[in-house]
Amino acid sequence: MAKMTKRERVLATINHQETDRVPLYDLMLNDDCIEYFTGSYPPYGEEGARLQAQAVDYMLDMARGVGAAPSQPPVDFTDDPTLLEYARYSSITYKHNSFRSYEESVEWVKSQNLALSKWKDSFDAKQIGENTRKHFERLYSWMSEDHTICCLHQSGVGLDDIRGRMGIEYFSYLDADNPGLISEFLELCTEREEAIIHAISDPEISIFALTYGDIAMKDKLLHSPEWLRREFFPRLKRLNDAYHEHDIKCLFHSDGNIMEVMPDLIETGIDGVNPIETVAGMDVGEVYRLYGDKIFLTGGIDMSQLLSNGTPDQVREVCQKAIKDAPTGYFMGSTTEIDNSSRLENILAMIEVSWGHYPQGAKPDIIEQIKRRKQEIIRKYQELKKRD
Repeated sequence: MAKMTKRERVLATINHQETDRVPLYDLMLNDDCIEYFTGSYPPYGEEGARLQAQAVDYMLDMARGVGAAPSQPPVDFTDDPTLLEYARYSSITYKHNSFRSYEESVEWVKSQNLALSKWKDSFDAKQIGENTRKHFERLYSWMSEDHTICCLHQSGVGLDDIRGRMGIEYFSYLDADNPGLISEFLELCTEREEAIIHAISDPEISIFALTYGDIAMKDKLLHSPEWLRREFFPRLKRLNDAYHEHDIKCLFHSDGNIMEVMPDLIETGIDGVNPIETVAGMDVGEVYRLYGDKIFLTGGIDMSQLLSNGTPDQVREVCQKAIKDAPTGYFMGSTTEIDNSSRLENILAMIEVSWGHYPQGAKPDIIEQIKRRKQEIIRKYQELKKRD
């Protein structure tokens, strides 16, 4: 079969058609990969964003988070050099809930609802659309003509925002005491997101977007199916419908085991599912057998244990099985992201299975260069510890 462009390969996979090879989809935030494919360790700022985009362009057919620059971790995050390296692309901070009481968290929700109720006052659809076009013009200027298909936007109904800010305990109390406050928050977030979608959607910029909501954990849902059918799925459908009005495909993302509500998700109009978290009990073959005629699949290669602690041969075996289990409509990739915990040799093994040959680095001695850089980080850390 003749070699396809990335766009041709992505469209064929979405439509369950034959492709020249299995495409790769991921969120790539791994310094070793960036250095391996570009020859440079990404610095903070725009240059780091450019290098990350170019590495993604070399590696992947379809991706989200393209043009993400590393950022300086919080000063008090840790003094462990390995953990600091992992945190260069993470906005997560580890701290106690900032609310001193449940009552304080409820007042925060009320204040947020008041602020969100005025979202139309400052909403400028034309400016938002123009900003999006300029962003992608810059992004694609860093990449090749046959560039990776980049995610247009990530759209949620607000569930992750309110639950993440309150914490699951206070969120659950509020859902029992005054569920209307949660509904109001989700409704306002969804209304605003629908307007954003209509302002930015253009299939010439990108053919897919991510709709999301982390609704599950290991082996089970975070919320009851009844609650999701009342509060989450109808609003998710509105986001999917808004994208579909502009011929944009919707890839739904949720960590955890979502098998119990897969029929509900399909009814909302999702076109694909990600990341098929295997350690949570998801299985590429089972999802394909039950729903492969309705949606495309992405992910399924475990990043929490396999890519971070496994061997290249183990990775190749899992990748080959995933391709066998899902022969069409499957984008191979990690179970959420390739972050700095993933070993370079394992990432390259996954790419090798997709490409059919081992991916070459930017220069012959690139592996040694990466090793020297890591050793230098540890050396500097040890010197600082001695001074202390």
